[in-house]
Amino acid sequence: MLIEDELKTIYLNYRIKEIIPFLIKLTPKEKRETAAILKKFLNKGWGHNHISMLTALACSRTPDEYGKLAPGYYAVPVNLVDELFDSHVPQWIGDSYSFLRNIGYLKVLEWEQKGYLKLNDETGALLLSESLVSDHSAEDILFTYPQTLTAHIWLLFEYSSDITYHYKEKSWKTLLKDLADQKKLDRSRLLKSSLDAVHLNFSKEHNTWFLDFFANLEPTGNEILVLQDELFSVFHSSQHSLFVPVLKILSAVITEAGFKTADFLSAAAALPNLQIKNTLNQLLQTIEKIAKEYKEYREDICFFLLPVFLNKEASIQSKTAKIIVKYGDPDSENYKTELDSYRENLLSDTGILLEKFLSSHENDEETESYPIVKNSVWHQSQPVSSIETLNDFIFFAPQVFSKNNPGDFDLFLDALMRFNTQIDEECLMQLEPAFKAAVKVKESVGMHHLYATFFVAYGLIKHKKGTPILNQARKDFPDLENWVGKRTPLIFRAYHQMLLGIFELLKKGKKLPLLSVSDHSPCWIDIRTLIDKLKIYQEHKELPVPFDLERAILRLRKHQLTDSQKYAQNELSEDYFKLLNPVFDPEYFKNRYEKSYLDGSFGRKMGVRKIYRGSSTEETPELIIPIENKEISTEAPLLEHLFNSYHGVYDRDLIRILYTAPYFSGSVFAKKCNETLSNAVYQYDSRINTEFLDAWMKLELPFQKVHYLFLSAAMFSKDKTFSGTAFEAIILKIVSDDFDIDTLGIMIGEKISFGLVPVKRLTDALVGIMNLSSSHNRAFEKLLISILTAIDHPVFNLKKILEIYYELLHLNQSETDYAVAGRLKEWENVNNLKIIIIKLKTNERKTL
Repeated sequence: MLIEDELKTIYLNYRIKEIIPFLIKLTPKEKRETAAILKKFLNKGWGHNHISMLTALACSRTPDEYGKLAPGYYAVPVNLVDELFDSHVPQWIGDSYSFLRNIGYLKVLEWEQKGYLKLNDETGALLLSESLVSDHSAEDILFTYPQTLTAHIWLLFEYSSDITYHYKEKSWKTLLKDLADQKKLDRSRLLKSSLDAVHLNFSKEHNTWFLDFFANLEPTGNEILVLQDELFSVFHSSQHSLFVPVLKILSAVITEAGFKTADFLSAAAALPNLQIKNTLNQLLQTIEKIAKEYKEYREDICFFLLPVFLNKEASIQSKTAKIIVKYGDPDSENYKTELDSYRENLLSDTGILLEKFLSSHENDEETESYPIVKNSVWHQSQPVSSIETLNDFIFFAPQVFSKNNPGDFDLFLDALMRFNTQIDEECLMQLEPAFKAAVKVKESVGMHHLYATFFVAYGLIKHKKGTPILNQARKDFPDLENWVGKRTPLIFRAYHQMLLGIFELLKKGKKLPLLSVSDHSPCWIDIRTLIDKLKIYQEHKELPVPFDLERAILRLRKHQLTDSQKYAQNELSEDYFKLLNPVFDPEYFKNRYEKSYLDGSFGRKMGVRKIYRGSSTEETPELIIPIENKEISTEAPLLEHLFNSYHGVYDRDLIRILYTAPYFSGSVFAKKCNETLSNAVYQYDSRINTEFLDAWMKLELPFQKVHYLFLSAAMFSKDKTFSGTAFEAIILKIVSDDFDIDTLGIMIGEKISFGLVPVKRLTDALVGIMNLSSSHNRAFEKLLISILTAIDHPVFNLKKILEIYYELLHLNQSETDYAVAGRLKEWENVNNLKIIIIKLKTNERKTL
């Protein structure tokens, strides 16, 4: 019988007793053939069973081959493997963790005793570390074979394993300590091996485990001194959480005769630069012991501690300053010079403590110590050049659909309207790359898809013979007239109506300009440019497409209106001049729309949102803007469409609709706040939100109430780019006359009170941007006053806000605001606030 037929008969009839004799008789060549046969039938639907497992084991030439033929999770028939191994053992078996893990540590050692295999060290460490999960007792595992204690147990310190796992009542930490206490393991070797394992840096979890185990062995002072070099080496680890436990261990012997103080200071030299509070606190405690005991190291310690002043935590700076004052030499000119380089980082109380150590500066009061912050703008508006030639248009067209930049399609559409009558069959062939780029947009949504649909429709009416790409596009895209669906946002419907109107002009061969294309970045239109374009429509006796005209009007810069009105009256007939009524009538929009939609003064409502996590439900606080959609007629103006579009608008379409009506962007911001920033749990679309905020800032317009709400949410985003952009906006705008600091502060304070945001994100950022200029410091003080008066109960990390406020008072030479003083009186019995409140109360205004 052929090998394939024999194996198939054994497998399909599950003749388990015949498989071992079958495998034993195979030659090496036949084993290779059998492995190939097994793979063939496994791929054809054979399931795994004991026969397939044993066949894979006997016929595989490497551990990898075995792993591909046999799943590691399938139970191994150990008794049959014993029978197989009596005649044949694969050479690779001692290195195959994927096979041996299903056998168990003790059985593997039994096979090793019989000479079946030589166990690989790393595999041995893994098998031993996992053995606690087996049914064997710890005594069986540890004492059945002598090599467990003489060799294998030390492998746990040399290879990454499951030593950190805890199985019910059994853990390696307890077992190893007991063995050391029973003197069955060398205690000194255990201590050293633990530190050596930390230096191998298997993982953060392993490093922490080995260091904890070292501490749990309760090393004596002499044992610590013997291993102090190994402990010092831990300070070079990238895992900063290890530093505190090492400092605590060393602190016990830091003043002992055998302690290498100079080596310690050298090894720990990087620690003062860390911004981690608990690490610095432990370091200061340890260092002070040295300073107290050894006079010869006091000057070195004072220099050693200088980088700590980069940390803006008041308590840390204070403790550091007190050590320097107590043990330093105020007459050391070298030290004064070094300390001066940290002068701008010193908090007010720290500066007072170190007064004798700071060099005196003449005319301090007259010298501005802050860096110069120049008045600047977020974006300098630049002229936008139109596409001047047909060749430029052909070159530009493909990137409109491939890049999807918000302003590109307007330039494309404007050029198309001007060059329409020149585009012939040859030009259409040259536009083939653009049509291909448009077709690739077929799976997208929103305006990008609408623009592609428009261009495909244009190609189909212009290209009389058709092309393969356009014929395919005809199948992939809807007719332009039927693009709108039941759930299409209203703002998209407005753009669709605008494109339908322009499409009709193109079909008629009208050579007219697009009114709403920007002539200055990011989206502005000069009013005289619009008047000149309307004059062209007047000459052709053609009325503009309504939504094109409305969008153009909404994009006009509000300046020089009086002169522009005279210019329009001179250049336009009465009928065409009336088209500009929204521009020159200051009450036009006020008489037609609700105030909140025009000035962004929407209300805000606190509530809770239910969040479902598996079978449980949690509630998280949220702040929403009560704003609703309204039904509108198809003839409604563009702003009605914009104001009632709050869902289904994403990505760069948000910027497009923001730039549709720059002065009336409140409803767009309200949508984004409700959708992605209403609570602290579901904050997503960070990249889009960042681009959205940047797009708003480029407009250089005054903030509305809803913009402050968006900004206050952005400041606390988990995404560093988004929150960083928000703080950049604050740095730029907070010193402007039209920036409402009080409104922003109240919104931040409300969010903090309601538990919507973590205080630490605010305080960390403020610490980093203090001292930009005296104007900024005064503005930040005003911001904190508004924040503190809006916080209606003590919150976590409130102390840090008060400390920053206290520091700003010192920098600005101000007194505690009377409204803040009222809050302080309410909080004066809160334990962790007492000290800072006393400081602030001594600084209250005399009028209180």
